[in-house]
Amino acid sequence: MNFDKKDLSNDQLIQFYRSLLWPRMIEEKMLVLLRQGKISKWFSGIGQEAISVGATLALDNDEWIMPLHRNLGVFTTRDMPLHQLFMQWQGAQEGYSKGRERSFHFGNSEHHICGMISHLGPQLAIADGVALAHKLRKEKKVSLAFTGDGGTSEGDFHEALNVAAVWDLPVIFIIENNGYGLSTPVNEQYRCISLVDKAKGYGMEGVQIDGNNLLTVYDTIRERGIVLNTRNPIWWNA
Repeated sequence: MNFDKKDLSNDQLIQFYRSLLWPRMIEEKMLVLLRQGKISKWFSGIGQEAISVGATLALDNDEWIMPLHRNLGVFTTRDMPLHQLFMQWQGAQEGYSKGRERSFHFGNSEHHICGMISHLGPQLAIADGVALAHKLRKEKKVSLAFTGDGGTSEGDFHEALNVAAVWDLPVIFIIENNGYGLSTPVNEQYRCISLVDKAKGYGMEGVQIDGNNLLTVYDTIRERGIVLNTRNPIWWNA
């Protein structure tokens, strides 16, 4: 794995490293609490921190993100108060949604994070709506939504990508392909060689990157985000 720092300073690289380390440390603590019975559920994203952190760092803080249940790095990189996050995860009244949605089914408008929808696919349509609002207001901003390989098998995926392409919306879709949709392997989900090939069917650009390379994630999304206002939507397979 090659890391190209380009024009990033050493101070920025240190900040990036801290942003990458922070969710991993929290995850390790939460898994201990899970085994102790102090929390009832936890969706681990250990090993997938770079895609969440890199994507969030690449966006402006007032650009909306639609994360999934393994994207803790989105929440921490947006500097959501840790004490309130822990309250949420432990089902406390002081959590973001008074603890009702437990792990990651919550968002916060102050930090421009949309609460996750369990069926995953609908997240993409919400990103379309936000992107449309930016376009109508002539704002130079993008929205970004995560989904998984399993999410690409849902009808919402087709609808969201088709609308985004036809309307030239400033939206970024990231597919985290870890090889399984729950317990269903990718070879039972689709016949294309790679998920990124699906972009062609919608007249969109598709870019396949190493989602574990923080700098590659950051550079790719930062670059595409800048030019999205003059090009078709960008679609990644991480």
